[in-house]
Amino acid sequence: MSKTPILSYCTNVHPGESFAELLDLIRGPLARVRREFRPEGRLGAGLWLAGQAARTLASDPGAASEAREALEAAGLFAYTVNAFPIGGFHAREVKERVYRPTWLEPERRRYTEDACRALAALLPEGERGSVSTVPISYKAFGDGERLALAGAQLGELAASLETLEAETGRSLAVALEPEPLAQLETTSESLAFLAEHVFARAGLRAFVAAGGSEREAEEALRRRVGLCVDTCHLACRYEDLSASLEEIAAAGVRVVKVQLSSALELLEPARHPEALARLVGFSEPRYLHQTLAETPGGVLTAADLSELLDAEGGLRADFVSATRLRTHFHVPLCWDGDEELGTTRPDLERALLGLVAATDHLEVETYTFDVLPEVQRARFDHDPVRMIVAELEWVRSALAGGGVVDLR
Repeated sequence: MSKTPILSYCTNVHPGESFAELLDLIRGPLARVRREFRPEGRLGAGLWLAGQAARTLASDPGAASEAREALEAAGLFAYTVNAFPIGGFHAREVKERVYRPTWLEPERRRYTEDACRALAALLPEGERGSVSTVPISYKAFGDGERLALAGAQLGELAASLETLEAETGRSLAVALEPEPLAQLETTSESLAFLAEHVFARAGLRAFVAAGGSEREAEEALRRRVGLCVDTCHLACRYEDLSASLEEIAAAGVRVVKVQLSSALELLEPARHPEALARLVGFSEPRYLHQTLAETPGGVLTAADLSELLDAEGGLRADFVSATRLRTHFHVPLCWDGDEELGTTRPDLERALLGLVAATDHLEVETYTFDVLPEVQRARFDHDPVRMIVAELEWVRSALAGGGVVDLR
């Protein structure tokens, strides 16, 4: 770790996709989080930029200047962008549509280039920028035989980031974010994709064709394309976070950023029907909540939490032998569950210092506030800012307990 880590949160918890709504967000909830969490200093801004706002900032110098002034006035600075959902993230139903457009489609590259140019326009001098993105596609879309197309698009993007730094002096990298049931859902799958399709073959050819240096192509590709380690996602896949970080380092791949988040966990669900009912109570129609079960025969998967029960409302027969369930539902880091329904926060705690050693870009991501069960939202007086501040304070305390006391 070369710099003091930056700690903030991702603004995808707040609705709003236009440039005007982005300004309202900066001056409203973001500014309030800064005042309550870091009243004496500046706070990093982990921005979700939907397609509309990204295009405006990338193409309109006046808009970028207005946004920079708003950030500075609020005591904020931009450092990272979430470019996973292109739009409609707070629609009535999102589910697997969040992966579209995929990295096999030119629209995904164009949007990500806009997000990168937008961040470059907001990034303070001397800061590096990180942009997290979709893990190529969703496995059920059937894109697995065409991954070279995604590699080529990422190679072309890497070349554009080289040009962007030459033009602006701002250094940015894009981070693929593995997620359960996505095309890249594990650390190993992600590293294999990068090695085969980005750092070599299609990605390397596209990088050179787009004007990148052939002699330095692989080095530049490794500098511009890496991974976003989302601790909820990897926990759902039952990955040991420390082992994943070691695997990533051994492959020579960058951890561009980390998203700090917890998933839901239930031990022996067949023996705890009341806790199972509380778990199923987190099922809701907007987001995809992939649920994975450890069983004596291996890991079983339900594409969504709503699919965990049978027609009579009982636990599906194939899940009855599960020793543990983990569900992709980002729950507040400051909540450690109840007597039986827990979270994967202990996994995060064990790996926290390793995560900080891997990257200086830390971002809390609990975008689910509006769809949390009523009892959970009531803990924070139905105010997402209260939840965000409590989460940031939990991370700061956990880091201090490990000896990390300097944060930006």
